[in-house]
Amino acid sequence: MTGIGRRVAVGIHWLSFASAGLALSACGNSPKAAALPPVTDSAAASSSSTAAEEKAVAAAYTRFAALLDRADSLPTESRKQELATVMVDPQLSRVLLRIDTMKSHHIATYGRIIVHVKSVQLTTSGATLFDCQDSRDSGLMNSATGKKLNRGVSHGNTKALMVKGSDGQWRVSKSITIGEGC
Repeated sequence: MTGIGRRVAVGIHWLSFASAGLALSACGNSPKAAALPPVTDSAAASSSSTAAEEKAVAAAYTRFAALLDRADSLPTESRKQELATVMVDPQLSRVLLRIDTMKSHHIATYGRIIVHVKSVQLTTSGATLFDCQDSRDSGLMNSATGKKLNRGVSHGNTKALMVKGSDGQWRVSKSITIGEGC
């Protein structure tokens, strides 16, 4: 080891020794030590509220999927109001436009989607939910003939962006089909 390297190593050794001495001197015979509140209490409360919030997001998404299954059969005059209980724009506008397009082509939905929420991630602006939907017993059909045009898949990977309204209710702001397989 060179002279400079030896001096640096000795300096680091003494710096470590001095730091340890300062840390230990704070633990000496001080008159009174104040106890700090345990960190686990606030962490448990935070974890509990996070879990409750994630559960609320999953429940809201499940309501969204159930209403979406029958959105095209809702009465025209109350459709927007009813869908607005589970979704907001841009999702709401997209669904309403899609229903109008489907109806003009005599297309309707059939069956129902089974939700399998895989994860919920709370963010500063809302939440992101990942679902592995089972839609194999649902799809699109010709509303005039009843003939099935397509059907879903057993593992549809879906991502939903959720926002919490001023009323405290979670709603889908955007639903994205990622693809088959989860």
